[in-house]
Amino acid sequence: MVVVKGRLKRTIGIVAVIVLLVLAGGTAYLVRGLNPMMELEIHDVDVRNLPDGTYSGEFQGYRWANRVEVTVENAMIQDIAVIEPHPFHRQELIDTLTERIVERQTLQVETVTGATVSSKAFLKAVENALVPD
Repeated sequence: MVVVKGRLKRTIGIVAVIVLLVLAGGTAYLVRGLNPMMELEIHDVDVRNLPDGTYSGEFQGYRWANRVEVTVENAMIQDIAVIEPHPFHRQELIDTLTERIVERQTLQVETVTGATVSSKAFLKAVENALVPD
């Protein structure tokens, strides 16, 4: 009986250590790159001089990535489509930001509450699509 209790305690201890290591690794993954991404600057782009067409752009920063196609027509941003959505892609975020950009015709829009870094990654991909090479 004493041997069984000792093995049980040791097994519980090993499982507890494994759980703690997994939690620590997951936390490190989630916060890695958070500060630089929070400080990422989004520059506005003047589309008045861009010919009509569809422009592709992408952005990858740490675990945040977006690849987009931006449709410009009559010197205005008409639509933004995400190509190859990221595994953590939230359609609601993309729809909200696209609506704000198209409505205001600027990349200087408010980020989605609770998703600042994801918003900035999307906005940076749009910026990269519209900046002439």
